[in-house]
Amino acid sequence: MKLLLTAFGPFGGRNLNASSLALAGLRKALPGIHTRVMPVDAVIAPSRLKQAIRKIRPNALIMLGEASGSREIRLETTAWNQIDFRVPDIAGRLHCSRPIRRNAPASLSSTLPLKEIHERLLALGYPVAFSQDPGRYLCNLLFFRALDDLAQNGIAIPAGFIHLPLESDLPTNRAVAAISEVMYILHPIA
Repeated sequence: MKLLLTAFGPFGGRNLNASSLALAGLRKALPGIHTRVMPVDAVIAPSRLKQAIRKIRPNALIMLGEASGSREIRLETTAWNQIDFRVPDIAGRLHCSRPIRRNAPASLSSTLPLKEIHERLLALGYPVAFSQDPGRYLCNLLFFRALDDLAQNGIAIPAGFIHLPLESDLPTNRAVAAISEVMYILHPIA
């Protein structure tokens, strides 16, 4: 199974992003996985993800981001066809309340097995919750664009977005262990 995991680089004046820290840990633990760190850029990130999907042809896609203020791993259920940036992306773009793609559905649902992921992480003692609000920033933009592009191209793979708490609230080694469990659900070793 080819699994593609993405994360975001730093933004907003911060030097670290919990998602890219977790991705680096996952690469060390599982060197055969396909990973990409996306810039917090509204133009480049979706383009790079689309290129990665075409090149790798993954059997599953897990997108990671960080959620400041959350103490739980948030399993995002819904991607919304709306962007509304409260802060500019790293290129200085500020998008105000508009659809991501005109004539597209108002929302798209994650195709990851979220109930199973939730049950497993909860049973292992991880702080985890379902979330219907991935924000309207880059996380939601990438989530919606990925699901929309996959559907438009007839690619039916498990794909979804998971928000991690800041590293100060969920240490990287715990985040790596939790995402490893998610990966196991998608591709159990016999």
